[in-house]
Amino acid sequence: MNRFYIKKYYPTYFLIPILLVFTIFYVSPALLGLLYSITDASITTSGIHFVGLENYTMLFNEGNAFLISIWNQFQFAFFDAVGKTVIGLLIALLLNKKFRGNNLLRALVYMPIMFGTIVVGIIFNYILSSEGFLNGLLKSIGLSSLANDWLGSFTLALYSVIAVDVWVGAGWSVLVILAALQSVPKEQMESAEIDGAGSMRKFFSIVLPYIMHAINLSFLLSVISGLKAFDIIYAMTGGGPGHATEVMTTFLAKSMSSGSIGYPAAISVSQFVIITVVAMVINYFSSRREMES
Repeated sequence: MNRFYIKKYYPTYFLIPILLVFTIFYVSPALLGLLYSITDASITTSGIHFVGLENYTMLFNEGNAFLISIWNQFQFAFFDAVGKTVIGLLIALLLNKKFRGNNLLRALVYMPIMFGTIVVGIIFNYILSSEGFLNGLLKSIGLSSLANDWLGSFTLALYSVIAVDVWVGAGWSVLVILAALQSVPKEQMESAEIDGAGSMRKFFSIVLPYIMHAINLSFLLSVISGLKAFDIIYAMTGGGPGHATEVMTTFLAKSMSSGSIGYPAAISVSQFVIITVVAMVINYFSSRREMES
């Protein structure tokens, strides 16, 4: 009986360290943040009092600032995920072919993700400023009409930051999709060629179904990453100009300057709920599409 018990439950013992780490560093802070969000906790006072949903009421009633930050965060997440996934797919299709310099190109594509995000933000802050490198280059080749204050424009600032983040993170999407491309059965590709199928037909009929799970994974994780994006935005624009690039994470960072703990905790909990709902919806439709295909 003892031997049977050990054989049955022994594998679960390996989960205990992982569950402990997850509980201590993830579950406990999340629960603590939820508890703080319904209190008036502050670093300026020692007492903590229960206030119910007062912080949440204040959050959604203080004008449109938080709603604007949610909208900007969704825009950032969507366009960022689309850019990384589409560009990652195109580059992965290129790198899946054999040619001289293939390995070097792979390293160059993945290299930006190894740079510090704050460093990247500071460098591109100089490149995209009104008197920066990009505008200087455009003026030197006679395209001064295209010069803009890329980070100071209310309409262009958010998309400029998105473009930089796509440049940084597209290499990860390339890695995921390229791994899926290399698992496509060569026998089916060769049979399709014998039957006279063209490149587009082979891609949509054979390649795409095999790599759809990787594309869905890349898109889902990029959306989640975009909904949590902070450092690249804070380093490049700080949420400005005005509220043009203000997202939930920068809104949260600014709210902490007041010394309150409960109010920023309410923002953090709201962000967590939004990210969870969006991730579940995307995962549901992605899984359903894979099952249908």
